[in-house]
Amino acid sequence: MKPVSEKLKVCIVVAILPPAYGGAEVAAFKYANRLNDNPDSEVIVIGWDRTGAYGESNIKYDFVYSVTFPENPKDAKGILVYFQQYYHMWSCFRVLVKPMWKLRKKYDYIHNFNSGFAFNRVSIFIAKILGKKVITETSLVGDDDPLSLGRFTGWKDYLKPKFIRYIFYRMADRYVSKSNVITEIFEKSKVPMERVAEIPYSVDINKFKPVNYDEKKELRKKLGLWEEGIIILFVGGINVRKGVHILLDAFVQIEKKFPALRLLIAGPTYKYDKKYIEDLKVKIKTNDLSGKVMLKEENVTNVDEYMKSSDIFILPSSKEGFPISILEAMSCGLVVIGSDIPEIAKAQIKNGKDGFVFEKGDAGKLSSVIESVIEDKSGIQKITEEARVKAVKNWSTEIVDNSYKELYKSIT
Repeated sequence: MKPVSEKLKVCIVVAILPPAYGGAEVAAFKYANRLNDNPDSEVIVIGWDRTGAYGESNIKYDFVYSVTFPENPKDAKGILVYFQQYYHMWSCFRVLVKPMWKLRKKYDYIHNFNSGFAFNRVSIFIAKILGKKVITETSLVGDDDPLSLGRFTGWKDYLKPKFIRYIFYRMADRYVSKSNVITEIFEKSKVPMERVAEIPYSVDINKFKPVNYDEKKELRKKLGLWEEGIIILFVGGINVRKGVHILLDAFVQIEKKFPALRLLIAGPTYKYDKKYIEDLKVKIKTNDLSGKVMLKEENVTNVDEYMKSSDIFILPSSKEGFPISILEAMSCGLVVIGSDIPEIAKAQIKNGKDGFVFEKGDAGKLSSVIESVIEDKSGIQKITEEARVKAVKNWSTEIVDNSYKELYKSIT
């Protein structure tokens, strides 16, 4: 067997480069930066600059090798869509094989933080040709978990591109489950459990930490927020899946009862349904909430400052993987409220102990939880303290990075 360098050498493959990236890619870049800062490791990132935003932005990393190729402007119709998908896989192979070959001496492992894109799964195939070890992760339940990827209901499915992509997926050496919920999905799949490791996303507990009243007020002033009042925060992609409309509906129901209550919705809108965003704006205007609701339509790079400026964090999603924003909010000692989907209620929040959950999609139930939180000031402090303790104990970068090191060793 070819000896592996003592230095940890990792290549992370991402299908979306900053600033237009999602949660899994955010985690990938944070991990890449930590590897880059560690003298005992070496990292490169090969990424697809899908929108051209990375090339045009001021964000640059010395360890990033970006590739470009045109994305299909729209889906073809009928059987032509499958030819289009095969062509897309070929395009991924064509642009990936050159840097992966050229840089092959710079890495021993390929690490995918997202298994949903053809780009990521094609990288697994190329890595195996090059004799590299591969780790691939599940980032969204119902999207890139093994049951969703390996669901073939009829013989015709085996002729479609998704079957080839699934074959590539099955070539990985290790699979990372982000939580006990996702692990249970792996147990029901055809992936051998000896190849599955449960490693959550991490949070920088020194950056995402509780602040005192004066620090909070100063941050609010810096960010142009309300300097007084109770701020409810949502940060993330502003779209249907994240349930921002549910949060806004809940706020409408209780804002008159609590005059000091404010709502801050921060995150990108440009890559999501324009009508959905417009409907939110109309609701804000119709209910005369422009002074109480703030909609910041931008990629948020200083999430920690928004967290530390707020009092309550709410994530009303209908589907998730292992949302990083929950970890960050708990680490900041916020009151955290999430929908009761298993990915949150079973994997992250223990209802009534370190946060709260409400029935998914029910704005009335959410407003009731918010109301009880505001009225129970004395009992809330213990909840927020428990949240911080949980984050430090389970999700610190040190804990997660050590788990990754052990995972790499297991396939050397």
